[in-house]
Amino acid sequence: MENRKKVIGYVSEKNPFTDRKAWSGTIFKIREGIENAGYEVKWICSHPNGVAKFLCRCISKLLYRHIKINYSLLYCRLSAFSINKDDYKGCDYLFIPCNGGLLPYLPKDLPKIYYTDTTHPLMVGYYWKKNLSRRTIRHGEECERAGVNCAALNLRSSRWAADSVVNDYGCDPKKTYVIKFGANIDDHDLVPNTLKYVSGETVNILFSGVEWKRKGGDIAVETVRLLNEQGVKAQLVIAGIRTLPQQYEGLPYINHVGFLNKNNPEQYRRYVKLWQEANLFLLPTQAECAGIVYCEASAYGVPIFTYDTGGIGDYVVDGVNGYKLPPTATAADFAACIKRNLDTSSLQALHEGCLSLYKDKLSWSAWSRRFREIMEENGMG
Repeated sequence: MENRKKVIGYVSEKNPFTDRKAWSGTIFKIREGIENAGYEVKWICSHPNGVAKFLCRCISKLLYRHIKINYSLLYCRLSAFSINKDDYKGCDYLFIPCNGGLLPYLPKDLPKIYYTDTTHPLMVGYYWKKNLSRRTIRHGEECERAGVNCAALNLRSSRWAADSVVNDYGCDPKKTYVIKFGANIDDHDLVPNTLKYVSGETVNILFSGVEWKRKGGDIAVETVRLLNEQGVKAQLVIAGIRTLPQQYEGLPYINHVGFLNKNNPEQYRRYVKLWQEANLFLLPTQAECAGIVYCEASAYGVPIFTYDTGGIGDYVVDGVNGYKLPPTATAADFAACIKRNLDTSSLQALHEGCLSLYKDKLSWSAWSRRFREIMEENGMG
């Protein structure tokens, strides 16, 4: 008799079978990854009604000025109570992405797998640079701690985040794992870029991100300006930014593509084409938990130049698929690093390193393999 597939209840507000936009497409791709690891996935919808959600947002802002609603215990409780209890039937395990505060309100008898890209203490003062009150921080910490402690397995997308689970919450390192994200582009569109840079021609440098300041847009522009000043013909292709800062409009070395929605077929195709036309990827980001865009760059074989911050170290390996510069590095440092690597042998080595790292560690296929290993190691296969 054939063994029954284990069923994993996927607890999420968004439908992981149809929504390709939630968490930048990661909710959808994780569900695929779990299925490809050999499990059956059942969506368990945790979505409070509109009125309850609105009231919760108002109360949370009034009392705690929360930056993210999932760090509100009230909201987590409402989300859990909105679940149809019959949905748990037949589930062997529960998988909860992002929202750890839900875990304490889920059935006690079902082992819970909590997967996200950060922890609350890592976010305070890093992504969240506003002056948060002690009350707000304490409330968010309480929400995160409750979820972490309820999880049978704590999965994180980087060593940076996994170490925080162990060091900040005292969790068992043997139940805490790193499992890296993959590229949120359909596999059939991940055809390696074969574009060869020829010395003297224009080097196409791609910048992709929706938050200009955090993603280091000013540094990217200055880097490309300096390259041109130093005799390297360079063009910066800017994607993701809806409105370019006024001082950069009309500059001859900038091509502003704008925001591209992957849910729109035409805009998705345009995004894929940008990777196929890029020689390099430049992202001087000031804060990053992981960065799925690094997986995409690696999938296309486009060398990466970025900062060494947050969880990036698991996605960019110096001399393999790109370079991470120290947080104190300037645009001049980025220009110098790029210029040093603008020769055929360096670019080809980085291109091949990208493809190798993607195949082994930064694809959703690699995610599925790793997920299966973790589950079997813990008797949950």
